[in-house]
Amino acid sequence: MGVREKLIEFEESQGKRCTITLITENGKTTELTVENCRCVKSCDDNYIVLSVYGMNIRVTGAPLELNNFGVGSVRITGKIHSLTFDET
Repeated sequence: MGVREKLIEFEESQGKRCTITLITENGKTTELTVENCRCVKSCDDNYIVLSVYGMNIRVTGAPLELNNFGVGSVRITGKIHSLTFDET
């Protein structure tokens, strides 16, 4: 296997993983970062549904704000109540 094939394989495997980071202040989750997000399926002030490889992530809270800070990465801020993971 050549360098080009290894690079393609690495890029494809990276797209199959997602990283979720939660930041908590004073016992309350205030920020959520999702890397390798494929798309935002739906959103409202109280919920956001993100599509990542193989599942959807539903974030509920109030009020939620969605920010894009890079290719495939999103940051959600606000008072986050829960996360739900649904396989697609």
